[in-house]
Amino acid sequence: MKKIILLISLFGGILFWSIHLQADNFNCRNASSQLEINQCSDQEFKEKDKELTKLYRYYYIKLDSSRKSQLQKSQHAWKIFRDLSCQYEANYYEGGSLASMIYSNCLKDKTKARINDLKNYIALY
Repeated sequence: MKKIILLISLFGGILFWSIHLQADNFNCRNASSQLEINQCSDQEFKEKDKELTKLYRYYYIKLDSSRKSQLQKSQHAWKIFRDLSCQYEANYYEGGSLASMIYSNCLKDKTKARINDLKNYIALY
């Protein structure tokens, strides 16, 4: 029994690793399987999230302490809203292969909108 569990664990690890390596070996422009499309959607979100973090930090350091506190609170509340809203949207596809893509695309779109909001705040500052 222990050997079976060990073999299953080993196989699962190998399978996970091979999927991870495949993700690094394709161009998102040529993504053809739902798995590849899901991975590309997640990658696009992560790129936008990095952009948001960079912009947030740029803006944050320019503010006085009371405005910094307000920005921190609003950013925290916005992230909670974004995540819950996108979970709600993706739940329509729960159990299907599209759920991951819907979730990542929602996160990406809401993050793009937040980037625009911060750019507008910076322009007013």
